[in-house]
Amino acid sequence: MAAGPSEDDDRHPLERNPWIVFTMLTAVCSTMVLLLVWNILFGFVLPEFWVKVPGVEGLDRISVDDDAVALPPTFNITLRVNNEGNRFWKICGKGDRVDVAYEDVPLAHGQLPDFCVPPGAVGSVPVVATGEGLGLPDELYDRMESQRRRNERVQLAVHVRMHEVTGSVDSSLLLWCTAVLHGRPEGPFLCPVRPTA
Repeated sequence: MAAGPSEDDDRHPLERNPWIVFTMLTAVCSTMVLLLVWNILFGFVLPEFWVKVPGVEGLDRISVDDDAVALPPTFNITLRVNNEGNRFWKICGKGDRVDVAYEDVPLAHGQLPDFCVPPGAVGSVPVVATGEGLGLPDELYDRMESQRRRNERVQLAVHVRMHEVTGSVDSSLLLWCTAVLHGRPEGPFLCPVRPTA
């Protein structure tokens, strides 16, 4: 007669076979550890972006025949892409448009070039944004100069649009950046990222 569980053994099957619990716990813990290691090594992290305006022309008046004339402004902009958080992913994006405004008044537009930043690095993407038509309106110029004279911060809004960025869920990203021409703190300030449709 084969030996088997007695008919009066009313223990739960897990109590009769404790190795099942041990095996299940080992499998779950091992899977969690592997997922954590995989995420640390190969997980994607959206990079940080910020902008600087290292040079600007056309924000001053020039004298022509004893009249002060405004020239269209030109901004040299540097988009910085911090990809240090990704050890195995390079960040690439197709450039689109860069818009510069002061107190919600558009001043200049430029074209962001396509870019790639290697894993674990910080890259720079240079952009030139120029004003179209006439220069800074007199009222805006006076406000900006008044801020400079009072040593107040002259703050620009720089909006950067890019397409097909590595790891972005949507087709494009829009950065709402702040750059400071004059005053403290001069930045750089991280750009909030807004996915667009």
